[in-house]
Amino acid sequence: MIKIKTLKDSVEINVSPELVWDWLSRFAENYCDWHPAHVKAYWEKGEPNEIDSVLYTEEELGGRTLKMSIRVSKMIPNRLIEFKTIKALRIFLPRGAFEIEPSEKGCIVSAILVFRMGKLLSKIAKKIFKAVSEHMAEEGENLKKILESQFFIN
Repeated sequence: MIKIKTLKDSVEINVSPELVWDWLSRFAENYCDWHPAHVKAYWEKGEPNEIDSVLYTEEELGGRTLKMSIRVSKMIPNRLIEFKTIKALRIFLPRGAFEIEPSEKGCIVSAILVFRMGKLLSKIAKKIFKAVSEHMAEEGENLKKILESQFFIN
């Protein structure tokens, strides 16, 4: 039996959706500054931030190096970037997204990962989800600090 598990982390950032979008549009360039566990990122195929372009990333997660290639599948400027994983990882992690929603103080940025779990992954999922959830929360807080300090907003 296949189960779907969605992890979502949201953070309110006191900058405009346009400024968040600008930062995310330079994802490969900003990746290693975003989190100390991020190792590298570059565009493998296509032009940056275009539908069907492929981004390669590496990060340390739970004592292992996670190598991931993602294909940009949908973009709505200043609102949404959706991606699908490719290669072997797509079996367990088929898709994810970054959502940007306007708020009174600026915007709410959400990172979303959708996991597909069979029997084997369900047995080890608790440890994996804890590590991924902690990492996502750290990314959200780091993004908030980066953007708010970059644009001198307290």
